Amino acid sequence: MTTSKRRNTSLPPARTNDPEKTKQDIIAVATREFAAKGLAGARIDEIAARTKTSKRMIYYYFESKEGLYLAVLEEAYRRIRRIESELDLDHLPPLEAMAEIAGFTFDYQNRYPDFIRLVVIENIHEGAHIKRSKVIQQLNVTAIDALRRLCARPAGRRLP
Repeated sequence: MTTSKRRNTSLPPARTNDPEKTKQDIIAVATREFAAKGLAGARIDEIAARTKTSKRMIYYYFESKEGLYLAVLEEAYRRIRRIESELDLDHLPPLEAMAEIAGFTFDYQNRYPDFIRLVVIENIHEGAHIKRSKVIQQLNVTAIDALRRLCARPAGRRLP
């Protein structure tokens, strides 16, 4: 005699907990909110409503609205610097390499207007949040050092 076990298909699937995915979802929604409304105008309630999380969870992960804003800035700078670091500039003479960087920056900012809005908002705040971020400072040092090396090369000179 065989008995078949019937699965209860009316129950919702088991919830999986993925804190990193949750944080990335929050940052993605918060990026649009801060870019559209600025630090003062953005509302954590609205960010929570557009994510699969609660206001309480946002505060758990980021501690404050300013903490979330800083995480958004850090992710925005991390993204542009990561793509920037993939540019193959060593095979170009310095002036062509600088033109490549300028073109990339223009295209990136044109493609991701939220980045420009976040930079403008941070400029309005006189860079107060960027100054507090060791992550952004390190990302920018890497980019500045790459430009210094590029400028130190003799004109018309490619790296071997």
